Amino acid sequence: MEVITVEAQAFRELMAKVNVIAKFVIALQEKEKARESAENEPMENWVDSYEVCTFLKISEKTLQRMRSSRVVKFSRIRGKNFYKISEIQTIREDVEE
Repeated sequence: MEVITVEAQAFRELMAKVNVIAKFVIALQEKEKARESAENEPMENWVDSYEVCTFLKISEKTLQRMRSSRVVKFSRIRGKNFYKISEIQTIREDVEE
């Protein structure tokens, strides 16, 4: 076993640097945990055109006009349109005002 002696001031500086590195690593770990938990949250629900028309009490043609004029955001998957529920609720609130 080898014994190394270090001046007290040098030891304190070394310990301060170790503490800074430890805090940095802990912060990175917390960010990673937060990112992972955000990814594990359930995705927002999507509904199809029929459900939107039923909820808003509008026709398919009216919904098509809303899409064309970009009043409502949608995604098309295999030729079928889907809408976020939060987007539809926002539109409904705007109409009710």
